[in-house]
Amino acid sequence: MIKVLVSGIGMVTAIGQDRETSWANLLSGKSGIELAEIYGMRVPIARVNNLSSSSQPRVERFIQQAVQEAIDDANLSILLPNCGVVIGSSRAYQQEWEKILENRGDHQGNWLNLLPSSLSSSVAALIQTQQTVLAPMAACASANWSIAQAYELLQTGECEMSIAGAVDAAITPLSIAGFRRLGSIAKTGAYPFSREREGLVLGEGAAVLILETEASMQRRGHHRSYGQVLSFGLTNDAYHPTTPDPNHEQAAIAVRSCLERAGLSTQDVDLINTHGTATMLNDATEAALIEQLFPHRPAIGATKGATGHALGATGSIEAAFCLMSLQRQILPPCVGMRSPAFDLNFIKQTQTAKISTALSFSFGFGGQNAVIAFARS
Repeated sequence: MIKVLVSGIGMVTAIGQDRETSWANLLSGKSGIELAEIYGMRVPIARVNNLSSSSQPRVERFIQQAVQEAIDDANLSILLPNCGVVIGSSRAYQQEWEKILENRGDHQGNWLNLLPSSLSSSVAALIQTQQTVLAPMAACASANWSIAQAYELLQTGECEMSIAGAVDAAITPLSIAGFRRLGSIAKTGAYPFSREREGLVLGEGAAVLILETEASMQRRGHHRSYGQVLSFGLTNDAYHPTTPDPNHEQAAIAVRSCLERAGLSTQDVDLINTHGTATMLNDATEAALIEQLFPHRPAIGATKGATGHALGATGSIEAAFCLMSLQRQILPPCVGMRSPAFDLNFIKQTQTAKISTALSFSFGFGGQNAVIAFARS
């Protein structure tokens, strides 16, 4: 197996427009969620604020800003002709399409630039790569799919470096109306795994990881990494378009296959970053999965109470937080948690800890289960 490390991270979230601000605000327990009157509806949202005015679509600004920060963080130049690109999204340019339908957009004559794969293409153009360019879409598991595919590009020798990330900016009338119709939008805020949980809060943002082989890092003299990508597990419930399988059999297989590929047992896991949507069914199913597989009670994190649910981007944001926990040996709190509804080892306040391995869970509509394993490098 080729050793794959994360040499750079870039982030744009509702709690910060860069990596370090987002991390510091998460550790301090800050939430980016606020009640807002939006499209004639009063709902809690987690929006990226203070973004410079531009006609460029928000999703493009988010992902290109995150890519630039990750490249700088890894001490690379913007021109990376041999770097793979894997950028996932759940809604991609949905906001722009809605504007076009309302005759408000600037893209009526250029709609071919608004296809879902155009986000990956825009990053490929930014770094001028001639390598593999992929654009996975797996609902709210899209980001973990992007990490898995970028990892595979390095394992198969396609390239020695790949940008893996995801982005969404779907706080739009259609998204809000759709989730409201499903009965899953919160009324006041996000309270993951709490008795008080009432639904998800839509968020937006992006995060990008630079995945690089150890040999590549050594050749260019870059010796700092956030951690190692060990493996992944991907399955599908084939159960229901929006409801998770209450028996969580395929989710358990995703976890076990991820651990098996990594050469780990369940007891080796120190930290689990949960999907933690703060909805009644998803939190209950995820908690039951953890109780079944991890009786040794690893630390349990949940960050959507801070960032909101950024749909396809959420897994990349949470993977970045996982890696920063491993590198800095700090556990961030479960922001928004009130009265825990489940007997798990939730992180209730920021604390230092010895963390060697971590799992990041993402579950998406269509029964998508995606698990990534990280280790301290």
